[in-house]
Amino acid sequence: MRVASLLPIASIALGACASAGSAVPSGGTPASQTISVVGGSGGASITTAGENTSHVKTLPFSVDQVWRALPAVYDSLGIPVQTFDGVKRTIGNQSFAVRRRLKNVPLSRFIDCGNSQMGPSADDYDVRLTVLTDVRATDGGTIVTTSFEAMARPMNYAQEYSRCSSKGTFEQRLIDVLQARLAR
Repeated sequence: MRVASLLPIASIALGACASAGSAVPSGGTPASQTISVVGGSGGASITTAGENTSHVKTLPFSVDQVWRALPAVYDSLGIPVQTFDGVKRTIGNQSFAVRRRLKNVPLSRFIDCGNSQMGPSADDYDVRLTVLTDVRATDGGTIVTTSFEAMARPMNYAQEYSRCSSKGTFEQRLIDVLQARLAR
């Protein structure tokens, strides 16, 4: 009798256990996430699509040409270079603060953090950006992969940072500036 009364409790405890796993691409953002719940009467899994913020472009230039041009491209876009790994060929900054504008361009052109009564929140929030670019050789050119992620919070309130979504315009701007520089 005592064992029978413990079964419902064990089922509830097991049902509350969940495990999550995800496949993480080179950009660092999960491509998908699977959540599994297992209980005494079986289990269930839910897979949700993640947000892969990497922008990939193949350029018809050598990897050395692209790599040499990237520091000047980052400078012209207003991104301070904190990471510069010549072996992995990774350049960027993994978290820097920016407010209102990035090199004279309103942040709301690049990211969406929602809207307030004053307009796009990205232009008034405390924003932390992560911008990383990897380059690698491929047949006939170079693959350029750029990750652009933003987190923001209101400047006047003590709250946690929330993820903002990229509009894709910064990533394309980086490629445009890079191609213009390489065409010189």
